[in-house]
Amino acid sequence: MADESQRPKGQDGVLSSLNMAIDGLNLAKELSSVTPVTAVFGSVGVLLVMIRVSFLLFCGRSPRFTHYQDTMANEQDYVELGLSCADICKALDRGMNGKRLGDFNKSVCDAINQLTT
Repeated sequence: MADESQRPKGQDGVLSSLNMAIDGLNLAKELSSVTPVTAVFGSVGVLLVMIRVSFLLFCGRSPRFTHYQDTMANEQDYVELGLSCADICKALDRGMNGKRLGDFNKSVCDAINQLTT
């Protein structure tokens, strides 16, 4: 998982990272044959799209207003949360490696189910 220093800086870097994560999740969702896992990928993809839209709306506001500074920090937190969720999905995708749900032990299945609820 990327640490904070590896996260993109600036509006273009953030949008590029969100777009790449969304595209990657959509591809993983299409290729996955395990229904609960595709649900996880779909949910995180929707979350990332919502974060991207929110980020774009926020970036359109004037930076002259100081009461938006808290909003800017919160927006960065949402972006970080979304990208962390995408990192979790990447790890899940790597772990699936062509396996079916029945190939995993109960604790792994429980973890996947927790991600879908």
